[in-house]
Amino acid sequence: MLSFRRETEYAVQLLRTLAKSKTEKSLKEISDEIGVSFLFLQKIARKLRQAKLVTAEKGSNGGYRLSVAASKLSLRKIIAITETECELLPCCAEKFSCPKNKGCLLKGKVSKVNMALNKMLDKIKLNEL
Repeated sequence: MLSFRRETEYAVQLLRTLAKSKTEKSLKEISDEIGVSFLFLQKIARKLRQAKLVTAEKGSNGGYRLSVAASKLSLRKIIAITETECELLPCCAEKFSCPKNKGCLLKGKVSKVNMALNKMLDKIKLNEL
């Protein structure tokens, strides 16, 4: 049914590693620690930087660190960055327009499930993982 890509799983692992660290960490250190390809982690870190969830300092004393408190960062926010969408049906997305909308038997019920799922994902914070 609903499944997340490995990119999402690794983004959570990267963010958790930074949340637990007292100092900045290089991607190489994180890659070795969590056992994920450095190049793949680089791609994920770029997205997280663009979303302003992490900051990076270059240089010998540089590295990555969280720019948001782990207690404020929801799983839904992370998923929104790494997944194209987090909807059970495409028609549950806000910007989706369907010509069969009025006669649809699923949208109303599935939308309620989707809203409940999103509320639950909002409640799960990085520091709880």
